[in-house]
Amino acid sequence: MKTKRSFIVLLVALLALLLVLPSCSKKEEESSGGAASSSSQESSVKPRIVIAGHTGNDRTTYQVGMEKFKEEVEKNTNGRYVVEIYPQTLGGDQELMQSLQIGTADFGEVNTTVLASIVPELGIFDLPFIFETREKAYAVFDGEIGDYFRNLLQEASSGLVPVAYWENGFRCFTNDVRPISKPEDMLALKMRSMQSNIHLEAFRLWGADPTPMSLSESITAMQQGVIDGQDNNIDTITANSMWEYQDYFSESWHFYGNKMLLFSQQFWSSLSDEDKEIFINAAFAARDAERAECIARYDKQLQTLADNGMQITYHDEIDIEAFKLRIEPIYDEYIAQYGDEYVNAIRNM
Repeated sequence: MKTKRSFIVLLVALLALLLVLPSCSKKEEESSGGAASSSSQESSVKPRIVIAGHTGNDRTTYQVGMEKFKEEVEKNTNGRYVVEIYPQTLGGDQELMQSLQIGTADFGEVNTTVLASIVPELGIFDLPFIFETREKAYAVFDGEIGDYFRNLLQEASSGLVPVAYWENGFRCFTNDVRPISKPEDMLALKMRSMQSNIHLEAFRLWGADPTPMSLSESITAMQQGVIDGQDNNIDTITANSMWEYQDYFSESWHFYGNKMLLFSQQFWSSLSDEDKEIFINAAFAARDAERAECIARYDKQLQTLADNGMQITYHDEIDIEAFKLRIEPIYDEYIAQYGDEYVNAIRNM
């Protein structure tokens, strides 16, 4: 009897075990399948698109800088972010700045001349002949002075996050009337200028008749003979084949063009601290690549202008002191409004 009872207990235990095992197996499969599904979902997450715009065409040094930015971001985020570069298609500096402010662009470069509409003190970088060499400009922008003015923009709550500066280049005159080596040569010339009170006043003091225009507008105006000339960096002059409608190039270096690298505040606020560090480093890498390309191209581009028939007036053939003498009132006006501390600091470097 005892043996029979023991047998029944054993039989019940075996039946229970048989019922439990399939259930456990099913749970393990579900668990395993769930993990696989989770892994699959993680690997199939689409990368985030980063809209990066610049104001040059795809032959400019700006494109080189943006391609470096793209490379660094995608490499260091393991493809979690993909950078799409939009050369010139997002408009000029003003339009690109507005796109960054409203968040339709994530990263871009904007001329400090345009940013001075938000922080007027940035006009210091537009003062004629404030920089004699690009090395001095780099030292200013990458040091305490550059940080000070970058922070002014950050504190302005403009919807922009400034992180670095790269080169727009020394601006030089082109026209289709005569060579320019002294202020008198600019008398009554109809010249395109950037939308900057300092630039416009400088042209007037040199005797020209300036009109503010975007680059695209100025190209059409020069081709149609509406204006006589313009000023720009040699990279933009070359990239737009200006020898086709401009006969004379003067290596005047009267303004040093500078661009600030900016993130949209909307985009920036969405990043983790770790990703912010990656994007900042990518911007620095882009700055260095773009500047290096400016240096590497300059002499070759000067030769390209000559090879295509432009008559070149070289820097040492220009009466720089005569140009400087004419624009002293511009310095006086800036100093009267904002003081001479940073003007003198730059001049004494």
